Amino acid sequence: MDADFEQPPQPDVIADERFHGLTRLAQRHFGVASALLMQYRDGQPALRASSGNPPSVHLDGAQCNTPIFASDGQPLGELILLGRNQLHPGEQQLLEELVQLAAAALQAEQRESALKLQVAVLRESQDRLALAIDNSGTGVWDRDVLNNQIHYSAGWKALLGYEAHELTPDLCDSYTRVHPDDLAFVQATIQAHFQQRISAYEVEHRILCKDGSYKWINSRGKVVARDADGKPLRMIGTTTDITERKRLEADLQIHASIDFLTQLPNRRHFMQQISAQHSNACVLMLDLDHFKHINDRWGHATGDLALKHFADILNGQLRKTDVAGRIGGEEFAVLLRGTNSRDACAFAVRLQEKLAVTPLMHGGQVIGLTVSIGVSDLRDGDGGAEAAMGRSDRALYRAKESGRNRVVAE
Repeated sequence: MDADFEQPPQPDVIADERFHGLTRLAQRHFGVASALLMQYRDGQPALRASSGNPPSVHLDGAQCNTPIFASDGQPLGELILLGRNQLHPGEQQLLEELVQLAAAALQAEQRESALKLQVAVLRESQDRLALAIDNSGTGVWDRDVLNNQIHYSAGWKALLGYEAHELTPDLCDSYTRVHPDDLAFVQATIQAHFQQRISAYEVEHRILCKDGSYKWINSRGKVVARDADGKPLRMIGTTTDITERKRLEADLQIHASIDFLTQLPNRRHFMQQISAQHSNACVLMLDLDHFKHINDRWGHATGDLALKHFADILNGQLRKTDVAGRIGGEEFAVLLRGTNSRDACAFAVRLQEKLAVTPLMHGGQVIGLTVSIGVSDLRDGDGGAEAAMGRSDRALYRAKESGRNRVVAE
């Protein structure tokens, strides 16, 4: 049968969060007032998700519209950025990846909507449920509870790579295909439904395929026959492959915690790392000097290259236990675990020296970069990450006031 670690949210909640995650990501990275994801339904655009200020406030202002197409070239919708009418060249790659994620999400939602409708129709009668279409991407199972047997449709077997004549109906065999970490939850959920503590059985879990790989599936079922004492006799359900949806959710989770341009953790993720560290560590705030001059003289695309160049150098100086993040603009932060203030200052000096001998080379030009750094240790009485961040930020301000390209500790 099928399983998962915890009771999953309803499919509609998952779909909404998937789309809102995309729009929040777009709004944050492009710095726009609002980001909209429009889906074409029956040839007409319909708002699927939005983030930021209400769309109606900005619809007459500047906006950047990017069409979204399915793999077969059919239009799926649009990603609309309100508040800007053009993007910098360095932002195009992020836009393309977001559009690809949006296309995958919209197509997955279409497939899932079609499957929901199909299952709803099939559930109107037990007979129709048993006649599910084999190539629909959904398989059907029919469990004989008294005899501990379960019968699968050809479509169900095909999901796992089996031929129609393969797999035994032995219930014990079915449990060997459930991922060991998910098995207890699957069995507990089935028992809860058998005892009528929940109205239906529904789980998401991993299942072993014929080739030895695991797929994520969503399995739904319901007891359709009980004896006079209420004991279950027969249970019918469906299984849907949700591997692609799980991959998309994982991608969105990564994008939600990583700064796309530098591939370093973003501010939110970095703050979570500091919050989990209570002492025996140092926090460094770093700011690229005269960064506005780089943008003004060579353009924003070169400015993006400078940020990536610095992030690569910074990342190369870190130990496995350290964490660096882009806090915003040209500002970065570093958490050095198991380090005192003196050693943290030594790290900062080494970083400045490495940056000095590794200038950015672009278009045959040498673009020198320097960085000002403020240092503070984490203290037991801080009560949170903000205190240490505030001290290192004040030290950074003094470093810039005293001439830049300096290290100051507080």
